[in-house]
Amino acid sequence: MSNFFSRSTRPETSTPYDPVHLTHVGFNSSAGEFTGLPKEWQELLSESGIHKSEQEKEPQEVIELVKFYQ
Repeated sequence: MSNFFSRSTRPETSTPYDPVHLTHVGFNSSAGEFTGLPKEWQELLSESGIHKSEQEKEPQEVIELVKFYQ
């Protein structure tokens, strides 16, 4: 038992296994809106003050911004 407490090495942690991708966000340019946004992201976007025209102009930047603030 004393060997356990005197160890100077950190325990090993395994890598994730069987990960599942639950969110896929896209932009429907014909409708001019995002698709697949989680509820929290929708709220962030609606409260952000980013106008719809800006969202349509730079959808990828908006997605990155929402990811950052989440």
